[in-house]
Amino acid sequence: MALQESLTVSLKYGRQGHFSCEMHSPRVAVYRPGPKARDAAEATRQALANPIQFPTLDKALVQDDQIVLALERNTPQSPVIVNEIWKFLSRCEIDPANLLIIQPAELLARAEQDPRSLLPDNVKLKVGWKIHDPTDANSIALLTNASTGERVSLARDVIDAGMVIPVGLTRYDPILGYRGGASVFYPGLSTVDAMRTSIGLGHSELSPRELRPKRLFVDEVAWLMGVQFAVQLIASDGAGVCEVLAGGAEFTHHKSKERLDHHWLISLSERVSTVVVAVTHDAEGHGWYQLGRAIEVARQLVESDGKIIVLSEISEEPGAGVAVLKEGEDPEDHLQALRTAAPLDLLPATQLIQALGWGRVYLRSRLEPSLVEDLQMAPLSSDREVERLVSDEDSVAFIGSAQHAYGIVD
Repeated sequence: MALQESLTVSLKYGRQGHFSCEMHSPRVAVYRPGPKARDAAEATRQALANPIQFPTLDKALVQDDQIVLALERNTPQSPVIVNEIWKFLSRCEIDPANLLIIQPAELLARAEQDPRSLLPDNVKLKVGWKIHDPTDANSIALLTNASTGERVSLARDVIDAGMVIPVGLTRYDPILGYRGGASVFYPGLSTVDAMRTSIGLGHSELSPRELRPKRLFVDEVAWLMGVQFAVQLIASDGAGVCEVLAGGAEFTHHKSKERLDHHWLISLSERVSTVVVAVTHDAEGHGWYQLGRAIEVARQLVESDGKIIVLSEISEEPGAGVAVLKEGEDPEDHLQALRTAAPLDLLPATQLIQALGWGRVYLRSRLEPSLVEDLQMAPLSSDREVERLVSDEDSVAFIGSAQHAYGIVD
């Protein structure tokens, strides 16, 4: 193999996994290891000092107002981001007792890291932090009716605040197209009914750039609230951030979508015979949700009956949805029953079933090989096996931290 025709592929997966191989360059359709992490503190400082289509935040603050940071769950480097926002607010002589951090409820109810952990002790004692409780009627108030006629109820703390700043990742979402900005408010800062009715499979036939009814709705909620300023992050490879953007809420969301596509949208002219997706441990963890997103990206890019190779260190037992695959038969036969039952892992279960119906799925993991086989995937016990699988393929895509990506074939 001539030197100029050789490409070294290197992908991290899980916390410690590292796959590396030499490939004949013409056989590599795309190699995207993911953007490197930036210093989150420095990136946040720069973003706040140079807001997009908005004066610096101090121009919009009223000293005695209650300020609420609506912080999306699983935001990478959230204590760092919160600490830098506080530093900016403190220069405006904001009383820390007037700052509340509120995070949306989640059906999975996973533990959340205290986002105040890096604040000075005397500040941390005064700054409030809560996770919204949608079962507490006293914590919820009616905002207004949306243009659809639907009553919009949100956390009372958010409605009563003098300024609300959404903070979180902009990322691809099967229902919204793009998550970020106003999506922190609804349904996670609303009612139990709103959360239940938002469980769904999304619109796999639409690209993220096409309009989605739910996205229009959450944007209207933010408009009804009068949200002016937002802080948005773009994920890096792994659990960090590669960009932080801040400024006018609408403009920042628009710009963050552009930057997300720049870093994470993978566009090919034709499908490939094999896709290798690496799943890293990120701010949300390393479970079936991350696996499902990565497998979905591979399905978007691989040809029918092609190989989907998943590199992970997943050890989490499958939930009720994924576990239906252990019942055997054609995986797609389970789809209707899953949609009716609507288990909490409906989305990753559906993504896996659709991938199994399209191609052959191989999984590198820390699960028992017999369990992987029961889930109708082929277990891989070493990176050498992965190398053998890709060595003779005509067209291979390698994608790092694929849970953050989206694939399009033009």
